[in-house]
Amino acid sequence: MSFQNYPTANLSRRLAALFYDSFVLFSLYILGGFILVAIIKAVNQGEFPGALPMSVNLSLFFCITFMYYTHSWLKGGQTIGMKAWRICLINARQQHGKTLPLQLSQCMLRCGCGFFSTVLGLLGFVWMLFDKQQRTWHDMASLTRVVHMPAGMK
Repeated sequence: MSFQNYPTANLSRRLAALFYDSFVLFSLYILGGFILVAIIKAVNQGEFPGALPMSVNLSLFFCITFMYYTHSWLKGGQTIGMKAWRICLINARQQHGKTLPLQLSQCMLRCGCGFFSTVLGLLGFVWMLFDKQQRTWHDMASLTRVVHMPAGMK
């Protein structure tokens, strides 16, 4: 069975996967913060100059999030949360009846749109309730689909 024939993942599965991924991301942020503090202390002869500016914190936050999602999607179309809820990201484009592999540009666009979708109170996610094809803003922008793989169908 082609991935294109799987049903589109519903909003509750997507949000549950996002919730699961938040635990992984939280641990990655802590690890990234430890590494950043160690580098700053090494450069300043063991002295920490104080709190980091908000711009540095937000940049670290976005970079870690971007790398986690992009790496996971390019390697298998799923993050840890997506695996738990049996959903998968696929390319919506086909060539000769076969689904094309995800591209870095699609993942980059999806991360950027997904970030703004989340910041705007999950409005981009809620959009799928009104779209006939059940697409979120980041699905439409990146030409991707999130499909649900029911148990027993591989």
